[in-house]
Amino acid sequence: MLLLVMSLSLVAFAQQGNVNDILFTKSGEIIQGKVVKVTSSTISFSYPGESLVNEIGSNQLQKIVFSSGRTQNFAKASSGNTSSTSATNPAPPKEEIATTTIPKEEIYLGPGDDTAVESNSNNRLAVTPMTFLVNGEYSKEISGQATQFATDYLARQNQSQPIEVQDMGATIKKLVDAGIGFQQLSQTTSEKLQSVLGTEYLVLIEVNETHQKAQPKKDSGFFDTQGEQTDPSSNVRYEIEVILFGAGGSENYSAKFSNERSFKSTLGNGGAKSDWKTAMRYVLDQILTSGSL
Repeated sequence: MLLLVMSLSLVAFAQQGNVNDILFTKSGEIIQGKVVKVTSSTISFSYPGESLVNEIGSNQLQKIVFSSGRTQNFAKASSGNTSSTSATNPAPPKEEIATTTIPKEEIYLGPGDDTAVESNSNNRLAVTPMTFLVNGEYSKEISGQATQFATDYLARQNQSQPIEVQDMGATIKKLVDAGIGFQQLSQTTSEKLQSVLGTEYLVLIEVNETHQKAQPKKDSGFFDTQGEQTDPSSNVRYEIEVILFGAGGSENYSAKFSNERSFKSTLGNGGAKSDWKTAMRYVLDQILTSGSL
């Protein structure tokens, strides 16, 4: 009970403006500092007032209470090992188990969250500036329009999920501030981009729009005496590749989509240019329904 009261007191202190992160070890030690990196095996942190980076194994930690109020738990990682030793070690008394159980309200302490859902990440998503090719040529104008469209669409359609979609302007500003231009974008790792953009999820999309003229159509007749007529339609083919990266730069979802449409010449170029949105909606819906977010 004493350990539980101390834990709740320290969490309350963190909510009141503590600038340090708090690391709770499984041995009962409490460490205050600033966490600078979290991997699957180690946690890197610095003590208050020091720049030296220290490391501790994640298997030695029970949880981390960050200065923002979010709590990251590590207790589940060790639960798989307890079954292997239960045959030789007697089970502890029920009272001891109760004192080490973390209250559900302590899992997440962020504002406006009534469900107390456990979260090991920030649940933010960014759409990187996409590449839109028209007949093999890069179109800066349509690339910008398509990136804005994808960002807005994901922000509107994911209302049932706790995913925050980052504004395109903020994404571009962070890339520019980090010295990552369009040429460097394809050469930068997904993990580096996530670090620069400050998001857990990363969406990369490439669109290739190809225009093909329809073949001349012949009238039915003997010996082709009626001559050839030009079909006033043209075919437009969309090839879209999408990749969704999750925490740590891991590839959570990827797909390639192709679609061919026919346009009458009376529609003009405007009709063909705007129809990429139909194909884009389909691809983005696949991300939202894939269960990868």
